[in-house]
Amino acid sequence: MERLVSAWNQGIRADVESEDGADDPLIGASAVPSGRPRTRLTDEEVDAMRTARDNGLSVKAIARQFSVHRATVWAKTR
Repeated sequence: MERLVSAWNQGIRADVESEDGADDPLIGASAVPSGRPRTRLTDEEVDAMRTARDNGLSVKAIARQFSVHRATVWAKTR
């Protein structure tokens, strides 16, 4: 709850800043997406996913290999 209040106050009090620009280290810090940009998978990539899944490769390993979310692998390999 304190982080929420801190984030709210940080947005309201733009004139009050600390040395690093935030009173909470999590404010303003965003995770850099590690996956691929939002581009569609090609037909070849989907076929490769299906083949890998048929060969017994785990969904997690396939997701890592193609830099997509596990749910994407599940949806494409049904």
